[in-house]
Amino acid sequence: MFNHLDNMLNFVCYPVISNKNQMRYLMKLIFFLFLSSCLLIPRIVFSQVTNEAAEPSVKGPGVIDLLAGSKLDAWKVPSSHWHLEAGSIVGETGTEKLSTPEWLYTKQRFNNFEFTCELKLTGDNRRNTGIYYRVNTFQFRNSFEAPSGYEFDAAATGDKLTGSVGDWYARPSLRISADSNVINKIYNSDNWNRMTIRARGNRLEYWINGIKIMDYQDPDPKGSLEGVIGFQMHDGSVMKIEYRNIRVLPI
Repeated sequence: MFNHLDNMLNFVCYPVISNKNQMRYLMKLIFFLFLSSCLLIPRIVFSQVTNEAAEPSVKGPGVIDLLAGSKLDAWKVPSSHWHLEAGSIVGETGTEKLSTPEWLYTKQRFNNFEFTCELKLTGDNRRNTGIYYRVNTFQFRNSFEAPSGYEFDAAATGDKLTGSVGDWYARPSLRISADSNVINKIYNSDNWNRMTIRARGNRLEYWINGIKIMDYQDPDPKGSLEGVIGFQMHDGSVMKIEYRNIRVLPI
C-alpha cells in the first residue's frame, strides 16, 4: 500500500517536493493523521452522548445540603402553611384552598448548578407544585409577589404540565412540554419522585427518577441566569407537598 501511495504522491507532488524521502515522510504523516481522526471522532461523540444522558448524582465536594440538621435555616418561610415533618419540608393548605400561590425560597442565590430532591404531591385533582429556580420576584398584577425565572413543573399524573419548562408569570408564552407518554410511565402519582435539574447558561436539563425528560436551550436573552430556588404551593387546590433529600451543587 505504501508503494502505491508513493507513486501517487510522486505524480501529484513532484513539482513541489523532489526528494523521495520527503514525499514518503509526508505520505506517512497524512496516513497517520487520517487514521487517528477516524479512531478519535466516534469516541468523542459517544462520550458526549453517554455523559449528557446520565443524571447528576449531586454528591461530593461542594454540595450544599438545603436541609442540613433537619432545619429550615436555608429557607425563607412565607407562612404557617410550611413546616418540617419527619425530615421533609411540608407545604399544606389544610381543608381550604389558597387564594394566592405561595413559594418557599432559599436564602442563597444560584446561577449554574445541579440540583436534586425527592417530591411527593397529594391532594385533589388540581394539585400542582413546581421547583422554581434562578428566581427574582416581582409584583404580579398588583396582586402578589411572583417569580420571574424558570420552573420544573410537577402535577398529577396525566397532566401535560408535569416535566415542562416554564416562566409562567414573567413570560407566559414559554412552555416547553416533556413527552407525556414517558412522564406517565415514570412519574409516581401520590408517591415520591426524584427530580433533578442541571442549569448551565441557557441550557436546562431535567430528570425524573433517573430518566432524562428535558433538554432545552432558551434563546430568549430575557431568560434568567441567576436567582433563588423555590418550591410552590398552588392556589385553587386542597393539597399537600413534601420535599426531602434536597441538595444543590454550584458548577
